[in-house]
Amino acid sequence: MLQRRSLLRSASMPSRRDLSLWLLGSALAGCAAPPVRRQASPSPVWPVPPEQPRYAHEATLRNAASAADDSPATRLRQSLTGEGEAASFGKPAAVAVSRGRVYVGDTEGRRIFVFDLARRRSFAFGTRREGELRKPAGIAVDANGIVHVVDASARRLIAYDAIGLFQRAIDGTAEWVRPTGVAVSADGARLHVVDTGGVESDAHRVLSYDAQGRLLRSIGRRGEAAGEFNLPVDAALAPDGLLWVLDAGNFRLQAFDEQGRFVRAFGSPGNGLGQFGRPRGLAIDREGLIYVSDASFGNVQVFQSDGQLLLALGSRAAQDGPGRFSLPSGVACDETGRVYVVDQFFHKVEVLRRLGDAEGQQRLREALAAA
Repeated sequence: MLQRRSLLRSASMPSRRDLSLWLLGSALAGCAAPPVRRQASPSPVWPVPPEQPRYAHEATLRNAASAADDSPATRLRQSLTGEGEAASFGKPAAVAVSRGRVYVGDTEGRRIFVFDLARRRSFAFGTRREGELRKPAGIAVDANGIVHVVDASARRLIAYDAIGLFQRAIDGTAEWVRPTGVAVSADGARLHVVDTGGVESDAHRVLSYDAQGRLLRSIGRRGEAAGEFNLPVDAALAPDGLLWVLDAGNFRLQAFDEQGRFVRAFGSPGNGLGQFGRPRGLAIDREGLIYVSDASFGNVQVFQSDGQLLLALGSRAAQDGPGRFSLPSGVACDETGRVYVVDQFFHKVEVLRRLGDAEGQQRLREALAAA
């Protein structure tokens, strides 16, 4: 079990040049962990020794080169020409991961940028005809590989196949005020759209639909009581079927059952253990651990479903580097247990890998030996 850890805002690693790693991911869900090119110096780990590390920084995804050929010739060309320094997205926000593909919502570029790690390539979609995007605000992928993108400006929920071909859409212009997040059941039968609402609106809620786009229920309204929201921004489904909603304006997480009934909540405003300053993104891994990115703290807090804080990943920093964040936003988990964190200011996606006990103990021994 992960050990309880205070916020690690002061536990940043020594400054170093960003050495973006290249993941060569598997195309099949549940396969062995993809190989990576290791950094010459130890990567940041969390929690920091003398506690046993449980997560380690593995890669930084920033542009097409991040998923490309990692041969010595390619690395030499990039070092001589500066190729691969600029980010491929103007303002990354949301992220979702499935079967070796990392989908990043670019609100400035009005598209979804994709790192296809298994095939060492990248591509983009959302710029053509009926699937055109204006402001991709939330992304979720179901077990069939269908990518669901909520467009905050167009007020639509658009479904694409795994390579970005338009499939269908739900038009929410008559219902939604400011949609920002989406959660989808594994079978794609239930779609939950987070409507953040606004200062002049009481429509702070979650709307649930079936696969055909029929409205099933509306969950919540504006307020502070259990089951009510104040500027909800994201949602995620847990393995036990609970729908968790990041209720940002109330500085808490709320859980609902399959019928939309309130189950429990945790969180409060502040800068202490398990509190929230400016929560932005929400993800839940296959073990039920809950990940919340916070733009005030510059990290991702990891909770158990009962609200116990386990540790915090990353640290706030003015300069870019592995595990350093300035404006973290979307967060996602994949089938292998990796965590993907978008930083809007540094224009990147950080990949953090879960460590097994043996590797964590080895990292601890190496750190203690070097101390």
